[in-house]
Amino acid sequence: MFNDSETKLRRVLTVANIQAQKIEKVAFTNEWFQAFGKPQNRGVWFIWGASSSGKSTFIMMLAKEFAKTTKVLYNLLEEESDDSDYIERMNLCDINEVSNNFLTASYTYEELDYYLSKKNSPKVVVIDSLPYFTKDWDAYLRMKRKFKNKIFLIVGHAEGKHPSTDFQKRVMYDAKMKIFISGFLAVCNGRTVGPNGGEFVIWQDGYEKLRGISEN
Repeated sequence: MFNDSETKLRRVLTVANIQAQKIEKVAFTNEWFQAFGKPQNRGVWFIWGASSSGKSTFIMMLAKEFAKTTKVLYNLLEEESDDSDYIERMNLCDINEVSNNFLTASYTYEELDYYLSKKNSPKVVVIDSLPYFTKDWDAYLRMKRKFKNKIFLIVGHAEGKHPSTDFQKRVMYDAKMKIFISGFLAVCNGRTVGPNGGEFVIWQDGYEKLRGISEN
């Protein structure tokens, strides 16, 4: 119960207050804009899909796109930084082109919280993947709210077309951007989609082969 003598409420905003706020957008171009438009430059992206769907490659591609303009931390939890699969994905996506802005770590929840609290910490954080990072809803909300001006690209697991656990489903529903990966196709069901309806082909040859599309 509120005590008027002890509790200070946050101020109530007028329509003018709301409309006067400066909203920063992600300046996507080309195929990224076509699929995802210009989403707000903060908040949670939840990206899920089955094994061998193209999910890991998409995450690396997306991280690279952000790293063209801002610092990115790839928090690698399912793999080790010396795993050949991770190194090969970096090479496949030519991460060396954004090497000044691309960092890799394997931080626990507590370590990441400490690192992101530092001055000039990365704007974009990949968490690969959520089940290895936390299963605590309150912990997820604390980090999201504490670092509300950052972008979190959170990777999840799939069971069919849906996140594989109730916790991951809660994160998916909470996220600004919700991207499902299947058959080398990323489909956005989030708050912002681009002119082509939110579809991004990860690997054209694999996408066409799975769908029986052949050249004439």
